[in-house]
Amino acid sequence: MTRQLARPLPAATALAVALTASGCDVGPKPIRYGRDECAECKMSLVDRRYGAELVTAKGKIYIFDDLNCLVTFQRRDPARLGSTPKAFVVDFARPASFVPADQAVFLQHEGLRPPMASGLAGFASETELDATRRQLGTGGRLLRWPQVLALP
Repeated sequence: MTRQLARPLPAATALAVALTASGCDVGPKPIRYGRDECAECKMSLVDRRYGAELVTAKGKIYIFDDLNCLVTFQRRDPARLGSTPKAFVVDFARPASFVPADQAVFLQHEGLRPPMASGLAGFASETELDATRRQLGTGGRLLRWPQVLALP
């Protein structure tokens, strides 16, 4: 009578597949307001309407309290981020949600008060942006992600 040994290979293979699959679709993580700090200015994130994240291809996440901090960080050291970091912005109209920056619309308005005074907020739709613009009064302009990246 021979004893069969436990076969760890299927379990190890399953674990490897699960870990690999989970890394394929890296996205933003929830911001821990009051605890997380901006990767650029080192201030604590406190206003839930503002925030952004850069996610590298390797899954490293950099958190920002203001869009201008993200842009400054990305310009200053692009090699650290790799070839294709993905940017996500907090949806001003739904602060618990992130929007891929390349799909978002942005409002630049003097009535917006993000932590580093960029006057910028991200939105999932132009409808939400327009509603906020009406609440803030006249002025402001709609921007797309390439325009935000080109701001001085």
